[in-house]
Amino acid sequence: MRPRSLARRLLPALLASLASLASARPPADCDRLTLVLDPRLTPEILQRDWGTGADHDEADAVLELRGCRGELLDRLELAAPMATLDPVRLRGTPSPTWLATADLTAPAGTTSGPLTVPVEVVAHRLRVARARGPGSAMAPIQLAATGKSAWKRVPAGKGDDLLEVRSERDGEGFATTWRRYHVTPHGWRWTQRRGPGLWESDADFPPLAQFP
Repeated sequence: MRPRSLARRLLPALLASLASLASARPPADCDRLTLVLDPRLTPEILQRDWGTGADHDEADAVLELRGCRGELLDRLELAAPMATLDPVRLRGTPSPTWLATADLTAPAGTTSGPLTVPVEVVAHRLRVARARGPGSAMAPIQLAATGKSAWKRVPAGKGDDLLEVRSERDGEGFATTWRRYHVTPHGWRWTQRRGPGLWESDADFPPLAQFP
């Protein structure tokens, strides 16, 4: 039998097999992450009060994960009424990851401010990303923006790193920590270095060379 004739005879069976496989395939992943704020918090109020420590009695913000048909799959409460969700995913993460920020600014002082966490979508559930440092246990990644701390998202090859600078009391003076969060095949890892001195938020963010 000629090869062309054999192919013509096998083609219907091949198409039927492909159709069967296509129908058995799970639907495309269409989970959608949204930030839900109390309806009393208008964009104008958010812009006016963000980072000021103004008192708000609205319900805390919530992250909702919804499926293909709009069904609620999971939710994660944030720790304040005012919050934002960065629409741009972090690059290079093993699971889809977004940055969510809750405004924890207190009315006075320099030790509070907006707090940002990377939120992962894993098996249709939400969780705060965790990282491990040299000789340390896994702990949630928490990035604060206060009078003596700040953070920055920077490209690192095909992924994104998170850089954090933080100063705190050390005896009679201050010490500063420069920390880098980096995604590896085994999850998030952090490295840091620490030295004497004070960094404050009215200064420029430290140059990349200062981070390990």
